[in-house]
Amino acid sequence: MNLAQRLGYSADQRLLIVHADDIGVSHAANRAAFECLERGSVTCGSVLVPCPWFPEIAEYCAAHPEVDLGVHLTLNSEYALYRWPPLTGRDSSPGLYDGHGYLWPTNEEAVEHITPEEAEREFRAQIEKPLAAGIDLTHIDSHMGTAFHPKFIGLYVSLGREYRLPIFLPRPDPDLLRSRGLTQFLALFENLLRPLDEAGYPVIDHALVDTAGPSPEGKEAYFKTLFDGLKGGVSHFLIHPAMPSEEVEAMTDDAAYRVRDYEIFRDDRMRQHLESMGVRLIGYRAIRDALRSGSLTLP
Repeated sequence: MNLAQRLGYSADQRLLIVHADDIGVSHAANRAAFECLERGSVTCGSVLVPCPWFPEIAEYCAAHPEVDLGVHLTLNSEYALYRWPPLTGRDSSPGLYDGHGYLWPTNEEAVEHITPEEAEREFRAQIEKPLAAGIDLTHIDSHMGTAFHPKFIGLYVSLGREYRLPIFLPRPDPDLLRSRGLTQFLALFENLLRPLDEAGYPVIDHALVDTAGPSPEGKEAYFKTLFDGLKGGVSHFLIHPAMPSEEVEAMTDDAAYRVRDYEIFRDDRMRQHLESMGVRLIGYRAIRDALRSGSLTLP
């Protein structure tokens, strides 16, 4: 039984989560996400809580309590000239800090230096801060996929269950893992997902995460090709929208790709295209509410 069925749809119904990652990383990302959520084709997103623009998110959520946002759990601060520190203090969690006082730039460095106990303290802080700010969190996911590493993934799953929040952890695609030389992780993912299924917890059926596209100009056609191949069940599709700005251009060399995400999803044209294909858009709030109400059909 796939997640669409557990939500009350047919097995072949294609449900699509259109998810904005990296909200909070910049003012330009915030403004783009707000517009895409309010008037565009994005259904939900997740917030980098340690970033300097988090207060703008808290202010927005106070005025828009219905917005569908989760936490983009991070152990990384990956940009060369724009960095953010962890929320947890160095005294209790020194492994979170690189030599400059920030989170580690790469997954490999984070995995090498951060203990599971330090990761747990930081992840909890990143969840508790928006809750304390009054944000009605709908889910948790992972920035740069670091929480999916075997060192941290058990913690990631347990926090979702503790806070009764859906987690972005899709059913593993053996062909995808094989193509990336990650076949050894297949059993790990399956062993983690099996008890979630047995406990009635929602598990995402499919993920579309390779969404950079061949070029900014080719993105819209590339996205439509991805959507043409959607399978029955719930699919999580992620983008990184940002408004054009010197801020984003100085931050990252993929600014043009982020701006193009904003341009494509800032209005309802893509929503209309998807609906014309029989694809139904969904956010994490509906999944969270079904989880908490007990209305999810057991697998």
